[in-house]
Formats: sequence, structure tokens, C-alpha cells
Amino acid sequence: YADLTRHLLDETPEERAVLALFADLVRAQGGGPVADVGCGTGRITAHLHQLGLDAFGIDLSPGMIEVARRDHPGLRFDLGSMTDLTLA
Repeated sequence: YADLTRHLLDETPEERAVLALFADLVRAQGGGPVADVGCGTGRITAHLHQLGLDAFGIDLSPGMIEVARRDHPGLRFDLGSMTDLTLA
């Protein structure tokens, strides 16, 4: 899965456009942290970070979190469930 999706954003300008619009909407509301729930390999988390958002990822799969941390050092990736998140 990680190898199959590694360059997916490069091939899907529509997805990049939707993420850019999402980033604009988050900034218009004052910013704040963004949770990429089910982040997998972290490609969306990293892209949101490149767009200037305070993004972090969470996933149930230790293998996916390992890949995300390896491929995107310096970004936050947590192993766990979205139901464990404390949101304020």
C-alpha cells in the first residue's frame, strides 16, 4: 500500500486543489491543529503541513505510522484510534 500511494498526489491535481481549498478554509477560521485521521503513510498530513497547516496524523496501523515517521521526519504521527483523541 505504501509503495502504491507514494506518488498519488503528484498524479491527482484534483486532490491537491481540494486540499488547498481545505487549507484556505482552516486559515479563514483562525487556523488551529488539523488531525489527519487514518493518515496511513502520512502523505496527506505532509501536504497539509506544506500548505502551512499545523497538521498531525493518527492511524491504527503500526506499520503505516512507521512509514509515515520515516518518510516525513519532523512531523507528528501518533499510533491510535480517533476515538482516543481529546478535542477541545
